[in-house]
Order: sequence, then C-alpha cells, then structure tokens
Amino acid sequence: MQEADLDAVLEITNEAFRGVVERNTGRRPEGPLFASNLGGYRLQVDPLGCHVAVSDNQVVGANFSVLRGTVGWFGPLAVRPDAQGHGIAQRLVTACLHSAEKRGVRLMGLETFANSAQHIHLYQKFGFRPSRTGISYRGAVREGQMPRGVDVDGVIPKLDYLYPGYDATNDARATRAAKVGVTLSYGDGFAICHYVSTLWTDTSIAYVPLVVAPDRKTFDTLTRATEALAREHGKAHVVMQVPGSSWATQEALLEHGYESGGAALRMKRGENLDYDAGSFYYCDDWH
Repeated sequence: MQEADLDAVLEITNEAFRGVVERNTGRRPEGPLFASNLGGYRLQVDPLGCHVAVSDNQVVGANFSVLRGTVGWFGPLAVRPDAQGHGIAQRLVTACLHSAEKRGVRLMGLETFANSAQHIHLYQKFGFRPSRTGISYRGAVREGQMPRGVDVDGVIPKLDYLYPGYDATNDARATRAAKVGVTLSYGDGFAICHYVSTLWTDTSIAYVPLVVAPDRKTFDTLTRATEALAREHGKAHVVMQVPGSSWATQEALLEHGYESGGAALRMKRGENLDYDAGSFYYCDDWH
C-alpha cells in the first residue's frame, strides 16, 4: 500500500462494510463508517504489513496491519463489491501473514462479525480460531486534573509482562507523527489516547487503542489521564476496546462508570492464545 492509494482504499472499505452491515441487519448505513484519516494513520503504524490488490491499474481490495512486536492483528479487510468472490481477500490475508511471520510475530489476531459465516470461514482457512470477544466500553468524561506522575509522550515502559516481546513503539510513533493524540506512561503502565479520530467518524469521543497496566492503581491512573486529555480537547466520552477474557479490566471500567457496548468476535492463531486472560489490566484495539 502507498499513500497515493489511500483515497481509493477508504472508499472501498466504506462501501464494502456498508454492504456487510446491510446483509447482517437488513439496513444499509448512509455516509462513511470510518474516519477519513484511518488509512493514513494505519499506514504509518505498519507500512510493510498494509497491502492493496490491484486489477487493471485500479485498487480493488485493501488490508491494514498493526504489529506490536511479537503480537499483530489485521483489518479492516475490504474488497470492492464488484470484485468479490475471486479470492482477493485470501491473497491479501496471505500477504499480511507472510509479512508478519518474516518479522517475528508469534501471535496474530483479528476481529470480525460473529454472525457472518462467510468471514469466519475465510479466517478459519488460515488457522484462525474463535477466541472470545472484543467488547467496547464507553465512559462520560468526568471532572478532574491530569494525575500526578503521568508522563505525556515519554519513554515507553517494557511491556513483556503482557506477552513476551510485546512492543507498542509503532503505535506510539505513528500517534505522534500523525498528531492525532499522545502516549501516557505511569510506572510500568502505558496508554495511547487519540483525540483526533483514527477509526470512527464520531468526533465527540476520545479513542484509546491501547492500555496496559500491571495493577489496578496504574490502570485507574491511566484511565483518569485519558479522561483529562479528552476533556482538554472538548470530547464528551472515552471509548476503549477490552478483550472479553480480561474481566478485571471490565470490572474496573464498570466501577469507573463506563458502559459496555457492542461486541465483536476475536479470532487468533499462534502461541499463547489466552495471554489476555492474565492478571494485568488490558485494553486493545483490534478493529
């Protein structure tokens, strides 16, 4: 994928997902589903893992990739409606997985529609297996100051306690380069907060693609820090995505007044598939 492809990629991705939603719900959404800078941000996160399919000099399919050291995930994956049914999606997934494996990834994942047999069957061909869910949590921005001791855009702590070799450097670098948000460090905890949308079109939210904390105190501090940033930038809500197996994280967010929203099916392949059921606190974005 190249920067010159991004307009076509966004158009294809929106159109393909409008079709999926219509097939699953009977209602076709109007307007864009994804933020206009989704492609630019994701391409900065992992330029080697993002791919397009081209036919007759036209982009007909696209797939994004995010690598966090030894852990990676891909999506949104989209094929232009009139080009579907010809194996393009399979070739895009193959290219992404080959790129990730060459760079030492030990676990790959994705999120998909739980009620789409077509998508589940596609990913099962590559050895992905259903593994719980990803659940969206939304909380209203509360009053309060940035907690003491939180370092903004500082050094990223080692996150090996989450998964051996886990590294969020690419996300942090892209966040700063694209000027869409900041990183937050507190002790051995780390979070990324986007106050410019890099996923959804809802501009009232601050989106948090990653929180990793070894204990409840650290998680609470980072949660308050994201809310302080959201308030500073005029946002009404903070949104995070939580692995369904990370109950301690969900319990903490519920106590903070967050509400659970939609859920997506998570599929994984590789080593230590249940790593996100550990004793740490963990929110991650696999959309």
